[in-house]
Amino acid sequence: MSNDYIYRKVESLVRKFHTRDPIKILEALHVVVGESSSYNKLKGYCFMSCQTIYVMFSSFLSEEEKRIVAAHELGHIALHRAQLKMAPMSDNRIYNMINETEYQANLFAADLLIEDEAVEQLSKNEDLDYFSFCSSLYATPELMSFKLYSLMKRGQKYNMPMDINSGFLAK
Repeated sequence: MSNDYIYRKVESLVRKFHTRDPIKILEALHVVVGESSSYNKLKGYCFMSCQTIYVMFSSFLSEEEKRIVAAHELGHIALHRAQLKMAPMSDNRIYNMINETEYQANLFAADLLIEDEAVEQLSKNEDLDYFSFCSSLYATPELMSFKLYSLMKRGQKYNMPMDINSGFLAK
């Protein structure tokens, strides 16, 4: 995948559906979205059965976590649809850097949930530390790390104030 493939895929979906809300995009794509209290450690998963795509979330997640998991699962649907036919893609650890498909879904989620222009605008405020910067954009520091990495891959000049954390959101 080219450095901007994931970003272009995200922006195409945003233009098509006029939103960055991953739940609204999933619904517009006729994905069946549900919750289950059967899983304590599983954050979410997606799978395809009989030409229908399903995304399930743990009911134990906060609204912020559900939004991130929804964006991540949407990334799998947009980028790895063929793999959904073979087996469910389950995520008990979001922000996994070991598996390439998980890494790509994380970049997708960061590009969907955090707009480039918002990062550019807010980065001009020298009074903000990294955590205040993230908070101002309603992003976790770990998700912001993926966004900054995406921006850097696309040729923009940003510094990574913290490493990408592969264990973020692990229970």
